[in-house]
Amino acid sequence: MINNSSTFGSQRRRWWHSPGRVLLVTLIVVATLFLAGRVAVVGSLEYHFGAGFDDRRFDELETEFDRGQAAFVKAEARMRELAAAHSQAERIGWSLMLICVRDAGRADACEPTTPDDQATFAALPGADVIVHQAKDDGRTFFRCYGDEPPRYTIMHAPDGTDVEAFAEDHGFRSSRALKPGWALLGPIPDVDREDEQWQ
Repeated sequence: MINNSSTFGSQRRRWWHSPGRVLLVTLIVVATLFLAGRVAVVGSLEYHFGAGFDDRRFDELETEFDRGQAAFVKAEARMRELAAAHSQAERIGWSLMLICVRDAGRADACEPTTPDDQATFAALPGADVIVHQAKDDGRTFFRCYGDEPPRYTIMHAPDGTDVEAFAEDHGFRSSRALKPGWALLGPIPDVDREDEQWQ
């Protein structure tokens, strides 16, 4: 008499250990790991590049701006002096140690900052470089790199500037108006547009 349960058990064991079963389990595990990796990557990108992160970073920058408002006003006035002294400059970049001026068709000409300019810059919370560009009529940008990208910007602009329209026209992902004449700009996700804006 044939033992059906023994035969069934034997067939089941062979199926569990068959190459087809091993392949199926391997594919399921690989697919699960792949999906988990994608979720982690997307979550990380959203954290670094999503609008929710912009709001959190804006909150931090707004707090820094409120605390150091006098320093921003002083630095912006000094940048206007530099722009007036270099009226033909396409771009002026001011960091803690250098002020670099680029005239049309020329490379940047850099000079060390004076002790007064160093002190003015050092008083700014969170700013890594201040930029004035002829193409951005009357605007001064305080670029805030933070510990890692993406990069955010505090902008001084003429009163009456439509901050949201300016941000959209120049490729900034987000914006927030501060006190009159001041605004926060989120990162420019398009690398080519970012290069075009800052170079």
